[in-house]
Amino acid sequence: MGLSVFLATAVADTVEGRRPGGRHAMLIYVSADSFEEAQAKAAGVALGTGWMLVRLEKGMEVADPAAGDDPVLRAAAADALAEGSAMVVFGDELPPEA
Repeated sequence: MGLSVFLATAVADTVEGRRPGGRHAMLIYVSADSFEEAQAKAAGVALGTGWMLVRLEKGMEVADPAAGDDPVLRAAAADALAEGSAMVVFGDELPPEA
C-alpha cells in the first residue's frame, strides 16, 4: 500500500469554520494500492467532508512520508497511512481569478 498526495482546490459547502462558497487550496493524502486508485479516491475524500467542485491540480506518490520539515504535513501523511486519507486545507480563501 502506497501513499499519494494531491494538490487540489475546492469550494466550501457545509464545512464548519469556512464561508460557504469560499474556494480553498488543499492537500489530499490518500493511501491506496496504486497511484491511479489513489487519484480516483482523492476527490471523494473532499466531497465526503463538505467540499464541492473539487479539482485535482496535480499529484504524486510520496516516497518517504516521515521526511520533510513541516509537522502538519508529516502528521497528515501518517494519518492517511493509518486511516486511509487525510486533508490539509489552507486557511486563506483563493481569489476568484486564481
